[in-house]
Amino acid sequence: MNYTNAEFRSILYGHGFGYAPEPDPSFPVSSNNRPLTDKITVDAIKEFQAYFQLKVDGIAGPKTMAKAEQAMRVLQDNLNRVIKAGLPQNQPFYGPKTTAAVKDFERRYGYTVDGVANLEVRRRLNELARQAA
Repeated sequence: MNYTNAEFRSILYGHGFGYAPEPDPSFPVSSNNRPLTDKITVDAIKEFQAYFQLKVDGIAGPKTMAKAEQAMRVLQDNLNRVIKAGLPQNQPFYGPKTTAAVKDFERRYGYTVDGVANLEVRRRLNELARQAA
């Protein structure tokens, strides 16, 4: 899948990689469609690539985009299994619905409610999804 730059930033932010350079009330959903070449974004891409054991080059190429899609599908599937979020199977985007589902999970399981599925949140979610399977 080829994501727009804003969609890809949303996936990065939503997974806890990087941050918005200026306050953004819709964070982790980004509307920033500028090139993915600023330092914050390149560093976030590198963190994402390292975490998912991809070539760490800071470029959102085809393999990084494919991994982002896979990560979104896993996250949304796990949210559907654990909290019955009702997220669509064919929309691997980190948008308002996914943010709301992550916030719901965070509330239920005692995390800071920010809509960011950081590593700690994802690990707990994965554990609970495995138990539910």
